[in-house]
Formats: sequence, structure tokens, C-alpha cells
Amino acid sequence: MTDCTEKPAVLVVDDEPRILDSIRDLLEENFEVIASTDGEEALQILRTAKFTVILADQRMPGLTGDQFLAKAQEISDATRILVTGYADISALIRAVNHGQIFTYVAKPWEPAELKVTVFKAAAHARKLVEQKTAAETVARQQEALAQSEAILRQQTKILQSILDSMGDGVIVADHRGKMMLLNPAARQIIGSREDVPLAQWSSNYGLYCPDTMAPYPVGELPLAKALRGETVDGTEIYIRNDFRPDGAFVSVNGRPLKDDSGNAGGGVAVIRDITAAKRSEDLLRKAKDQAERANHAKSEFLSRMSHELRTPLNSILGFAQLLEMDALSAEQGDSLAHIMKGGQHLLSLINEVLDLARIEAGRLFLSPEAINLQEVIQDALAFVRPIAQQRNIQIRCDATIDTERHVKADQQRLRQVFLNLLSNAVKYNVESGRVDISCQAREGGVFRIAITDTGQGISEKHQERLFQPFERVGDESTGIEGTGLGLALSKGLMEAMGGRIGVESKLGQGSTFWIELNGVDSPEGALVAPLDEPNVDQRPDYSPHRTVLYVEDNRANYRLMERIVAHRNELRLIGAERGRAGLEMAGTHSPDLILLDLHLPDISGQEILDHLKDDPKTTGIPVVIVSADATPGQIDRLLASGANSYLTKPLDIASILSLFDNTFTMSSPLHAVDIPESCK
Repeated sequence: MTDCTEKPAVLVVDDEPRILDSIRDLLEENFEVIASTDGEEALQILRTAKFTVILADQRMPGLTGDQFLAKAQEISDATRILVTGYADISALIRAVNHGQIFTYVAKPWEPAELKVTVFKAAAHARKLVEQKTAAETVARQQEALAQSEAILRQQTKILQSILDSMGDGVIVADHRGKMMLLNPAARQIIGSREDVPLAQWSSNYGLYCPDTMAPYPVGELPLAKALRGETVDGTEIYIRNDFRPDGAFVSVNGRPLKDDSGNAGGGVAVIRDITAAKRSEDLLRKAKDQAERANHAKSEFLSRMSHELRTPLNSILGFAQLLEMDALSAEQGDSLAHIMKGGQHLLSLINEVLDLARIEAGRLFLSPEAINLQEVIQDALAFVRPIAQQRNIQIRCDATIDTERHVKADQQRLRQVFLNLLSNAVKYNVESGRVDISCQAREGGVFRIAITDTGQGISEKHQERLFQPFERVGDESTGIEGTGLGLALSKGLMEAMGGRIGVESKLGQGSTFWIELNGVDSPEGALVAPLDEPNVDQRPDYSPHRTVLYVEDNRANYRLMERIVAHRNELRLIGAERGRAGLEMAGTHSPDLILLDLHLPDISGQEILDHLKDDPKTTGIPVVIVSADATPGQIDRLLASGANSYLTKPLDIASILSLFDNTFTMSSPLHAVDIPESCK
């Protein structure tokens, strides 16, 4: 539709062209005048253009003026004027009543009057347009407002549903501290009262400090801080009131509610019940404390057991070793061998029990390194072959055990595992049987070392219990010596080194025990020097008159040390049965070496060591701990406190003599002595 925008458009409809020309001449200065002599044609024009005013003559062929204007009203919003030269009162009344015309002009019309009438009609049309536009704007605004109100109501319902279903309590207060909103969860925690003054919140709602159970300071409450514009997170409060008579621990977050200017106009607090979590923490803490006490008691028991069992063994094995140095008859030698065998077996049992306890407590100390498989297996075989030869059992290592295969493990502990497995393979084998050792590379850079025997085999139901402590499945009545600890200890050691252990066996077909460890590259330039066996008859020259102070309350242990020292004529042994006496003798005699027991009647060996290291007169004297306590924690503490070495009972005579030789060699003063295998 064309829009005539330069001048208001006027449509003039009259069947007399002369009149149309007169009206055009009159109005064309101020209006865009379009003329038509036919009503139907004029309706078509109305459909294609926009007009401000329509003038129509009443008496026209076809459509009369009022009929035309009635149809024009349906098409256009233009102001309509009826022009008539006849006194057709009924048509005028009908046109006015039906709203078809704004006014009428009678013929003959005065030009000025007609022009003024058209101007008024145009002004009326503009006013109607403005009113219509305003009405449409108001209608749109009302519709938008209604939509916004509907959305707000929906959002309010959603928010209320969220608040009602929340497990956390929500409290909203205005700037004066008056409660404006409490969701159901909040009411279950503090109650339904909303008219409590801010100063009475703690007393009325039962709010307490969780540590002291004193009333919570009102000014420090998270919601009170939020009202002051502060942000608070994770404040713990203990609540006990009529709604929570058993009490509850809650964690509260506070946030200020700010107005458009950014000023605090209220606050909101979110309350989370953490009672269950606090109780779980409390139970966990108590369980941890109980476990720590139990672990401490276990450590104390193991330390005491180690001390109480090793102390008599020290006399048994120590004096037996001294007897071995003497000339004995065959019968005496055989008897002594039985004593040594029984003592070593008991010592082995003690060590295995302690090792298992260390593994269970997570206190097993390992030194992982690249280990040559062939070397560690050969070390273990050196101990096992004599036993195998007594029963005519062949031990064969196939070509897979070569010098190029290395695994990551602790050398001492891996040797211990191989000793257990090889000893079992010999002990539980048949006479004139065979033991085969092989190594297989598996996926992921893992080596599997298998030890296969030709024994009686193990049933499937017994295999499940093989690696449990003190389990000797089916062997209780065989008369074969054992404790049932070796495999359990081997399993713990393998897992501690990041490996695995297992068994494959069938009754009557022998058994294969295998271990798996991660392979590593061969360390460059690594050389393994053979260990020299200590020789009691080969020793370096001493400087003369060396003094050894032995602080020991057990007379049997002291007498044993006297017998050992007698093998070194250059040494003089002095002793003290109590710790304080030992300190006095150290200050008076200035010994060249102090051997110190830990468990003494008056003060502990730890205290004596501390005094010796703090005293300028004795701080330079080497101190070697000689104790039956072989727990790693104890050893580490004493070495860290200044002890030069730590020897465990029962003592190895050769190691003691080697200690003396290393200490008193003029060119090799003692700075640190290696810990023997028995206490590593």
C-alpha cells in the first residue's frame, strides 16, 4: 500500500468532474488530492493508498455517499465527510448514528467553510491515530506486564519449591534483623519463631560455640555479619533447642542482600546440618587413636618380645660360638651343633615374626635397586646346596638365568624370598629328587622366576591357605621342621617390593612356586665384590692398652663379652651394671669404645647416649648399641641420636671381633660401623 507522506492525502468522490476540479483547486496547496467519480473505483483506490480525509457526495450513481462511506469505514481509518446538496435528513442521521461520517457539508458550499472543515477533519484524523497508537502501546505494555507477572509467579513457585525441598536451611532477614523467610529445613533446625530480636538470637535459638559450648556471640553469627555487609563461609555452630534436643552441628554461610545502591539491605544465611559428618569424624578419630594405641602396644610388645627372647639367646649362641673356637671331642662337637641349630632356628622364628609385624604395620624399610638375578640366586643356593646334597637332590638353573637379567628389588629381601622358596623345595622334595630354576620374560617388562620341585604336590584346597601365617597345610605330622611363616613372609616381601608370588601344583606331580618382578636395565659399570668372611685369627695391629666400657645389667651377657674380649689381648674390658655408674666411668676412665645396652635398671640407654654426646669430655667416644631390641624404628632413633652402630643380640662373635679390629686399627678409627644382617 502506497503511503502519501508529503501532504495529508484527501480522497474526493463526486460524479461531477467540475466539482472535483473545484475541490482540487481549493485544497491542493495543503493536501494531496485524489479524485474519483465512481464509488467502486474509489474503494479500489482506498485499498492501495492511505488517506487522512475522505469527502463523498451523497447523490451518485451506483453507491450513494453514505453507502460508500460505510464501506470505506471498513477499509480506511480516514476521517469521513459527507457532501450533499439535498436535504436528505434520514441519510445524514443514519450516517452519523453508524459512525460513518465525522461531519457533513451542504451544497452549495463555501470554499472557506469547506477548507476549514477539511482541516478539522485532518486534525481529528491525526488525533485518532495518536489515540490508537497510544492505546496499542498501552495494550502491549499491559500484555508484557501480564506476561512478566505470569513468569514471576512461575519463578516464585519454582523458587519456593526449591526452598521447600532443600535439605539446607535458608534464613532471610531484613536490615533490622527481622526474619523475613525461613524454609522448612531452617524451621526444623531453629524453630518457627520469626519475631526474635537480633540480640536474643543465640539464647532463643540455642546457638553455641562448638568447642566451648558457650552461647555464640550474637555479633559473630554469620547472619549478623551478613547484615553488616560481610561474607562468611563455613562457620560451625552447635545448636540445641526444643526442635533439636539431642543437639546438632551445622555449617553456616552468610551473604549480604544489597539494594540498587550497593548498600546492605538485609542478609541471607544457608545452614547445613553436618552432625552425621562430625560424628563420623569423631568415630574415625577415635578409631584412629585406638589403632595408633594398638599399634603402639603392638610395637611395645614386639620390642619387649624381641628383647626378652634375644637376651637368653645371646648367652646360648654366644657361649656356643666361643666353644666352637675350642678343641672339642666329636661327641661334644655334635652336641654343640644341636645347640647352635636349635638356637639359630629360634632366632630365625623371632626374626620372621618381627618381619611380618613390620610388613603389617607398613614399617618395612626397603632399598630398591637393580639386582642381578643370577647373583642373588647363586647367593641363596650357597646356603641351600649343602642341605640338598644330604638328600641327594639335584638343583639345576637353566639357561634363562643369565647375567643380563636384572630386576628392581631390595637385594637382602629378595635373597630372603629365594632362600624360603629354595629351602621349601628341598625340604618337601622326595629323596633323590630335583629342583629346577627358570626365568621367563612376560608382558610389560616383567620377569617370572619359577622354582619347580618333584615333591608330593599340594591340593587345590590347601593352596588357598599356603600364604597365611602359621599355616603348615598337611605337614603338621610329617616331622619336617618349620614354622608356617616363610611363605607368608615371602608374600609380604614380594608385595612390598611391587611384585607377586604364586603357586601351581597338583598332588603327586610336584609344585612350582613363582615370583614376578619388574625388569630393569643393567646398571652401567656395576661390580659386585665378594664379601670377605671374618677371620678371628687375622687382625691388624692395635695401638696398645685400649679400654672398652660395657654398660650391661645382665651378668651372663657381661661374662660373654669378657670371653669375647679375651680373644684380643690388647683390650681391657670394664663394666657398669647401671646407667649412672656407666656415665661416671665414661667420664673417669675415658674409654676408647663404649658398648651400651638399652634396658637398664635406673635410666635408659637413650638417656645415657644423650648425656655422652652432650658432655664435651665424652662426645668423641664411639658408642655402639648392643641390644636385643631389633625393631627398625628403635635402630633409626639411636643412630640418629649419635650412636656409631647398632648390634642386635644374640651377638655374632666374628662380627664383634671385626668391630673391635675396625675400631682400634690405628689407620681406621671408627666413624660408623655397618649394621649386621640380623638387624637390618
